[in-house]
Amino acid sequence: MSGGRLALRAVLAAVFGGLAFIVFYLVPAALGGLISQSAGSAGGTYAASVAGALVSPALPIVGLGVAALVFLGVLLRGTKVYGPILVVLGVVLLVYVYTAFQGGTVNLAIPKGAQYSATGSVAIDLAPLMYLLMLAPALTLLKGVVITAVKPDGSQTE
Repeated sequence: MSGGRLALRAVLAAVFGGLAFIVFYLVPAALGGLISQSAGSAGGTYAASVAGALVSPALPIVGLGVAALVFLGVLLRGTKVYGPILVVLGVVLLVYVYTAFQGGTVNLAIPKGAQYSATGSVAIDLAPLMYLLMLAPALTLLKGVVITAVKPDGSQTE
């Protein structure tokens, strides 16, 4: 690969890795603050508690792994390690979706002081949606397995 193509690939890897960083790390990490600001002062604390219940603390950490693997996948496409990188990326994306949906059931606590002095929790079953969103990462994992199995010598073409 020529130096110009490598430089272009590095730039593209940085762009796509940066986009993945924003989507998979920054958005979940800042979701509570964004919702609080948009809800205003009256409903800000309730909105922040709901956002905190929806976003697992592990989600941004897994998002960092996704961003790093997207960067490596774009940079190393067509090499021997591209297939294994896709396998790991597929697994990490599956973990991300599972973590985002909290295993399929999202539990929200009704904050104290809510309307009509209501307390308790609400459980929302999102398992079918979670399984549907797991299809794309599963196909990424399958693509990585196929690439690794079919072309183990690294003679892949772009």
